[in-house]
Amino acid sequence: MAALDHSIGDIVIMIDADLQNDPSDIERLLAKMAEGYDVVSGWRQSRDGSRWSRRWPSQLANALISRMSGVRLHDYGCTLKAYRRWTIEKTRLYGEMHRYIPIYANWEGARITELPVNDRPRLHGKSRAFSV
Repeated sequence: MAALDHSIGDIVIMIDADLQNDPSDIERLLAKMAEGYDVVSGWRQSRDGSRWSRRWPSQLANALISRMSGVRLHDYGCTLKAYRRWTIEKTRLYGEMHRYIPIYANWEGARITELPVNDRPRLHGKSRAFSV
């Protein structure tokens, strides 16, 4: 939340600090925004991790969230996302709520899409067993 509060500019890019997201994907997110989208969400298609302990629970959770919210995304847990500022100005975050910003942006009338992004091996930090 502090990062959002202190950010400037019309577009805000969020990226994990653990280096799993590839910064070179940012240019592609911005190009997709230039097509008229307000939110571009990263989608880790070739996600690392055990099929049963990480990917399957994540796929199930993503499908459930999409069904309940009406916002069809494959990967709510990917932090690499681009937002037009107006889509997130009213957002107040705590805990892990950053995952659901596309839903809040949808409530504001945002056009949302997703884009396959690179998922690199984690160099630092530790993964949670059932994160979405």
